[in-house]
Amino acid sequence: MAKKDMKKIELQYRLEISGNILAKLGRNEYISMQSVEKICGTPNCTIDEIMKFTESK
Repeated sequence: MAKKDMKKIELQYRLEISGNILAKLGRNEYISMQSVEKICGTPNCTIDEIMKFTESK
């Protein structure tokens, strides 16, 4: 978001998603793949720009 010069509230309104989804993302909590698809689709970002994949222990 910072790279795209977009604030969270702008993203929330543009994507028509709840603030809870963005809050969960910020806390590294589970969000649905449908939400991930919405986030990645509209501002033309890729999944690796909003998520980091790590190995499970």
